[in-house]
Amino acid sequence: MHSESPNLPETPMTPECVRLHPAALTGTIPAVDAKSYAHRLLMAAALADVPTRIRCRTRSADILATVRVMRALGAEIEDLGEAFLVRPIGMCLAEKGLRPEDLDEVTLDCGESGTTERFILPIVAALGRKAAVTGAGRLAERPLSPLSDVLRAAGVSISEEGVFPLHVAGRIGVGDYAIAGNVSSQFVGGLLYALSLQSCELVEAGESVGCDAVSTLELTGTVESAPYIRMTVEVLRAFGAEVEVSRDERKYVVRGADASGLLVSPGRAAVEGDWSNAAFWLAAGALSRPVTVTGLQAESGQGDRAILEDLQRFGAEVEQNADAVTVRPAPLHGCSLDVRGTPDLAPPLALLAACAAGTTRITGAARLRYKESDRLASISAALRALGAGVRTLPDGLEIAGGRLTGGTGGACCDHRIAMLAAIASARCDVRLRGAECVEKSDPHFWQTLAGLRSGTEERR
Repeated sequence: MHSESPNLPETPMTPECVRLHPAALTGTIPAVDAKSYAHRLLMAAALADVPTRIRCRTRSADILATVRVMRALGAEIEDLGEAFLVRPIGMCLAEKGLRPEDLDEVTLDCGESGTTERFILPIVAALGRKAAVTGAGRLAERPLSPLSDVLRAAGVSISEEGVFPLHVAGRIGVGDYAIAGNVSSQFVGGLLYALSLQSCELVEAGESVGCDAVSTLELTGTVESAPYIRMTVEVLRAFGAEVEVSRDERKYVVRGADASGLLVSPGRAAVEGDWSNAAFWLAAGALSRPVTVTGLQAESGQGDRAILEDLQRFGAEVEQNADAVTVRPAPLHGCSLDVRGTPDLAPPLALLAACAAGTTRITGAARLRYKESDRLASISAALRALGAGVRTLPDGLEIAGGRLTGGTGGACCDHRIAMLAAIASARCDVRLRGAECVEKSDPHFWQTLAGLRSGTEERR
C-alpha cells in the first residue's frame, strides 16, 4: 500500500477492487466455521474406519483445499451443504481391492493452505504413499524445515523445497521424534496425525512389542501457538487416538492404531465458530457501534478467544454469554500485547492500536513474516497508507495511535490484510485492491460487511 491524501483522486477500479466510504458498522452476525477445526476433522474422518458426518457450513478456499487433497488420496467426500459426509480412504480403497503402497504417485493441490500442506506431508508418509504436493501463492516459499528434516531422518524422501511440485515418497514409522516448537504448530500437528496412524503391523519384525505401536514426540525450544496443538490432540482423541501429553506440553506419547492402522470415527462431529475471523468483527464493535457475533463457544479451545482479553485491555466493552459475544465502543488506549500464541490476531489488534490513544507494542510475532504475506510488512504498509504511524520491530510492531486519514492500497494476496482494511472503513475512506483474497477463509466476508454498514458499499 502507499500513502495518499484524504481527497483520494479517482482511479480505475477492477472487479476485484472495493471502495468503502467511512460508515458505522453495527449489527448481529453469525460466526463462520473455524477452518482450523475443519482441516483437522476432515483429515481425521478421511483416515478413520467408517464414515463420518461433519457439520460445516462454510466453504472457504482453504477448507475446500483439504477436501480436494483427501479426495485425491482416495476418500469420498459428499458436500451436503450444511455438512460433509466423509467415506474414509481405507474403506474406499478396500472396496476397490487396492492398498495405498501399490498406488501411483498422486498429485495433491493444497491451494494456498499452509495447514493442508504441513499436515499432509507426514500423513502421506504414514500411509506409505507417493505424492506430488503443489499449491499456489506464497505456499512454496513458506518454510517446511524442521518438519522436512524430521521426515528425511525417518527415511522419507522429499524433493527440493521452495519449488512445486514437492515429491514425497517413503514411510515414517514408530519411533522417538523431536522437533522445534517455535516454527509452526502445524508441523507438530501433522506428526501427531502420522504417529496416530502407526499400526502394530508396521513395528519392526522381531521386536517383542505385541500391539504396542508407541511413539514419542518431544518439542524443543520455545513452544508457540500451543492452543493449536491442543486442538489437534482434542480432535485425534475424538477419533479414538491415545495421546498422552506431559504437564509442560513438551512431550507427547502416541499409541498407534491396531492392525488396521485407522482412526476410529465417532460417527458425527461439528466444526466450531471461528474466533480468528470473528476477531475482525469484534474489533469493529470497539471502533464503531455495537457488534454481536453468534456461534462462538465460550469454552472453546481456540487460542484466538484471547481477543476478548485484548479488547478489554484496549478499553472496549465486552459482553459474553454461552455462544455469543457483543463488543461496544469506548475510549481506546494503547497497551503492550504478546501474540506468540495467537499470531492471527495481530492484524485486528494492529488496527485497534492505530485508532487508540497512545502507543501500542505488539511482540512475539516474528513468524508472521511467513504467512500469506510477510504480515509484519503488509500490516505496516496497510496502516501507513491509512495514515497511521508504524514502526516495524524484529518480532512485532510499534504503533502510534491517532486518527486514520484514509488511503488506497493492495491486500498483498493476504485475506487478513484485506479484512483489516475493510474494518478500517468504520473510521476512514478505504480503497482496496485484491479484495477477492478474503475467500481464503470467508467467502461471504463482503456480504457480511455490507450488512453491517449503515452507509453504502461501492463495488465496481
